[in-house]
Order: sequence, then structure tokens, then C-alpha cells
Amino acid sequence: MDKPRDKDAYTGFDPEAADQSKRKAEKVERVKADTDPAKAVETLVANLQKGPAYAIPAEEQLKMWGTQQGVDKIVVSKVRMLLKHEKVEVRAPALRLTILYGRAESNGDLIEALADQEYAIRATASRALQARARRDFSYDPGAGEVARARAVQEWRQWWQEEQRKVAVQPPTVYEEKPPTEPKITPTKDVKGTEEK
Repeated sequence: MDKPRDKDAYTGFDPEAADQSKRKAEKVERVKADTDPAKAVETLVANLQKGPAYAIPAEEQLKMWGTQQGVDKIVVSKVRMLLKHEKVEVRAPALRLTILYGRAESNGDLIEALADQEYAIRATASRALQARARRDFSYDPGAGEVARARAVQEWRQWWQEEQRKVAVQPPTVYEEKPPTEPKITPTKDVKGTEEK
């Protein structure tokens, strides 16, 4: 018979071997509250792109920073670029933050998210747009590519019309009814002859 081994081949039973193979999770540091808001948002947006261990705390901190006056605009301006990121784990929090803090000007970004490859991104963007615009255009995030593309095109046309309305101010009173030029009539002097 074979003699028993001193160490087992399966390291799960060996306490010394198990300690060597344990992976240590990186500890994500919170951004301090006294940090400059623009710098804090920049750091947190970079953390969003590092991976799930960083992304979840970064999204939560960005939500907190976005509640401060004026920082919401900084958050939206930084995360909107991530809506085209190749990883859905980055696009999803960027979309949620855009919906949370974006104003009417971010509707164009939400419309572009309707063409995303991921169903969840399309569905979330669709719900947000319908709530903001109170329109539907028969967009179904689960429909085929052709049907979705047609509805996205309708959303884009609607958005262009909305942009034109904002860009073009209504005509002023003077533009609607321009003042008439006063007519200069020749005056007559006391003798009855016209002055020139």
C-alpha cells in the first residue's frame, strides 16, 4: 500500500495553501466631501470605467455629488460620453445618472440610447423619454431592428423639431406688424408756396 502523503493535492483542506491563494479585493476609497466637485466627479467617472468593484460605489457617490447645487450639470456632462462605452456595465450607470440629473437637453442622448445593443438600456431610455416627452412613437425595445430603427428615426425628427422651437424665438410685435414709415409731406409757408 501507498504511504499517505503529508500534504493533500486538494488545497482546500490545507490551511496554509488556502491562505496563499486567497485574492484580496481592492478597497475602493470614497471621495472626500471637501474635494473640488469637478475633480471629484472626474475621479468617480474614471472609477465607473474600472469595473464592477469600482462602478457600484462610484455611481452611488455620483448620485450624492449630483444633489449639490450646480454639480448635476458636471455629472451629466462627464457621464454622457460613457453612453457609447463598449461595456454595458459602464453604459448602464451612465444612463441612470443621465436620466436622474439630465434636463431636456439630454433627451437627444436618451434617443440615441434607444439604438443600443442591450435590451435593458433601450427599455430604460424608452421609459425615461416617454415620461419626459409624453410621446411614444410606437417604440418597442424588444421589437426587431427595422421596427426599432423606424421608431428611433421618428424620435430623432421630433427632437430636431423641438430644438428648432427653442432656437427660433417667436416673432416680436415689431416683426409681426412693422411700424410704418412716417410720410413727410411738404409744408406750405405763409405765402402759400411750398418750401423745399
